[in-house]
Amino acid sequence: MMNSTKVQNLQHHGSLPRCDNDTVPEGSADNLLKGSIPSRYRDGRGGVDLERVRLDQQEARRQVIQAMVRRIEKLWRLR
Repeated sequence: MMNSTKVQNLQHHGSLPRCDNDTVPEGSADNLLKGSIPSRYRDGRGGVDLERVRLDQQEARRQVIQAMVRRIEKLWRLR
């Protein structure tokens, strides 16, 4: 259990500084979100195609593993 001074320190250090910045672009959050999602991952309803994201992540993992295996094989041959 944490005592109150530790909790206060965590709360103090965890807070973000305030920013009085007026350069935030006008428009809705939906417009900002659409600009940040690559068109490859957008579905037809304005959301994210999670299945496409999952498949791309799986392919990226497969490529990393293949590269690791190739590197290990190359190092093994150099022995």
